[in-house]
Amino acid sequence: MNGNKTYVAFDSSGVIDHVNSNFSVFLQLKEWERQNPDRFHFVNMEEIEFSSEHDDLIDSTLKNRFLKLMEKADNLLVISSKMTAVEAPMLNWQISRAVNRFRLPVIVAYVGLDRVGDDTIKEEWSHLPNKIRKYIGRDSANMAHIPLTKDKLERALGYFSARKEQYSWNSTTVF
Repeated sequence: MNGNKTYVAFDSSGVIDHVNSNFSVFLQLKEWERQNPDRFHFVNMEEIEFSSEHDDLIDSTLKNRFLKLMEKADNLLVISSKMTAVEAPMLNWQISRAVNRFRLPVIVAYVGLDRVGDDTIKEEWSHLPNKIRKYIGRDSANMAHIPLTKDKLERALGYFSARKEQYSWNSTTVF
């Protein structure tokens, strides 16, 4: 049983195109949570509503809501795939706030991989969000790297926790 609450950060810039974006991965995670509520508990990002059509208001409203959700989280899950827009401002902002403000341990999950090894970070470097690459370069955040499989995800999310003060060794820990 996993009692940790997880904030999921993913590139949602292609959210309208569900097939060719990381949003489809987020939907898969929500389905895993629905099927296995004792194994997965993702902070509910579906509660966020767009209350304004003005970009500045949407941006500040979203950021405030994201911060409230992050405050409830025990760890951060970052989705990395070939479709990730590595420079996406909102994705990189979320990662930065989760690490710097809330000190959440980061779990980087690689879509499409069955295993992660010591060379994975180097091989997948171009698909990692800029903030993740920055933290790895400086070894300034606690990160675990896993394949996005149900079993590995459950184990990592259940283990790494700010509340329990359980962090990975460094920025390049393979779990």
